[in-house]
Amino acid sequence: MGKSSRFLILLFVLFVVAVGHLGADPTPPPPPVNSFDSVLMFPYSEPLSVTSDVTQYLSFFAPAAFALVAPSSEWLEISLLYGTSALLSFGTRTLLKKTIERVRPYEYFPESPEYPPMGEDDHDESFPSGHSIMAFTGAAFTHALFALRYPDSRYRMPVTIAAWTFASATAALRVASGNHFITDVLAGAAIGSFFGFAVPYLAWKFLPSWQNDRISVAVGPTMMAMNIRF
Repeated sequence: MGKSSRFLILLFVLFVVAVGHLGADPTPPPPPVNSFDSVLMFPYSEPLSVTSDVTQYLSFFAPAAFALVAPSSEWLEISLLYGTSALLSFGTRTLLKKTIERVRPYEYFPESPEYPPMGEDDHDESFPSGHSIMAFTGAAFTHALFALRYPDSRYRMPVTIAAWTFASATAALRVASGNHFITDVLAGAAIGSFFGFAVPYLAWKFLPSWQNDRISVAVGPTMMAMNIRF
């Protein structure tokens, strides 16, 4: 093979390599962050992320304290109510995460994890914070149920304060660990609090078993009257 042939082959190879690089689809940079969220952005921290898992569960399971407060005959009803709150919160969480694409804060740092934390491909599911949703669901439900049904319980203040403390710590840790923006956890706190409060309030408002102390019945020979106090 002559020099001219080798030279042509070399040119052809260089051409193919160049075309290949031109046709490559480089990973686009993350989108810009608004000024409010950019104030608190952090790289990924596994210790803080794991700690947020713990505080989330502590807040989410705060309603277990009603096993010490309510008679056993009410445990099933309370479980169903809390299950409803949790299901609504989790369903909203899942729907929003699959609908709204938002890159997590740790993606903006060179030292971002090579693989998504916990092996989950959720690097673009930052909004809203699922941890915050579930933690605030537990705190709000605990607060509401104590206030509506067991206002005189000696467990009311310590359990309620602990639940809100762990929920707030969860939100702060999700930001500090690089998993979420501030607006992610604020939205999560709002969603979780709404469903945590709404379900027990509606039960207190409309369930007959919760209205015994607000219903009086008068029966006469020719009539029956019922008085409901709101």
